[in-house]
Amino acid sequence: MIIKKLNQAVILAGGRGERLRPLTDTIPKPMAPINGIPFLDYLLYSVIEAGIEKILILLGYKSDIVINRYKNMEDISIEFSTGTEYDLTGRRLLNAYEQLDDYFLLMYGDNYWPIALDKMWFNYIQSGATVSTTVFSNKSGTAEYGFENNVEVGANRLVLNYDKKRENKGANGVDIGYFIVSKESIDPKINDNISFEEDILIKLIDNNQLVAHVTDIQYYFITNLNSLDNFKSVVLKNNYKPLPKEYFLYE
Repeated sequence: MIIKKLNQAVILAGGRGERLRPLTDTIPKPMAPINGIPFLDYLLYSVIEAGIEKILILLGYKSDIVINRYKNMEDISIEFSTGTEYDLTGRRLLNAYEQLDDYFLLMYGDNYWPIALDKMWFNYIQSGATVSTTVFSNKSGTAEYGFENNVEVGANRLVLNYDKKRENKGANGVDIGYFIVSKESIDPKINDNISFEEDILIKLIDNNQLVAHVTDIQYYFITNLNSLDNFKSVVLKNNYKPLPKEYFLYE
């Protein structure tokens, strides 16, 4: 079976962002300012640099702020799916089911990692699995919770265990998002408020249908005020770029 390269990124950006309060009392977490520019601007431009032309943002909390900034764009297609701040990650995908491509890159709205799309896609196709996740090897303990890992990857890159509580002693990496997802892994008949990680991924693991793209390249996160300040420094050090002004069309 020949599958063309994916061309859609789907960004989970609807949560409350409690650990970034009081900042998130007035703005959604992905709009947290990084040297005066929303974090989401950097995330979106990393998608564009990877060669993806279609972006779908899954919204909930204070969705109007995100929509108002990105509703008029030049040379890039950005769509939105809006739910509530109480929707879990799987529910957000189900809400947007009709907007999903057959294959898409699913990303967290609070993690940043230089996207190695060609290698990820090749590994995904070679594996024959339904979904792949990107796993940070965390050899130096530089993940969000230090040396605490939440994913166990086997020698054949099959994911053997996903443990959100980070209690599995066999865990050897950290899920950072950047999933390649086949739409067929999502059952549109589900009406419950489900989690992508704790419901959909667990079933895939049980059926040997979740593989890992393991990376040593550092990822960054903006889950609290300290990590937000750290990313501000990382952006300057690594020269990470936000969306250029020419992408914005203003009425």
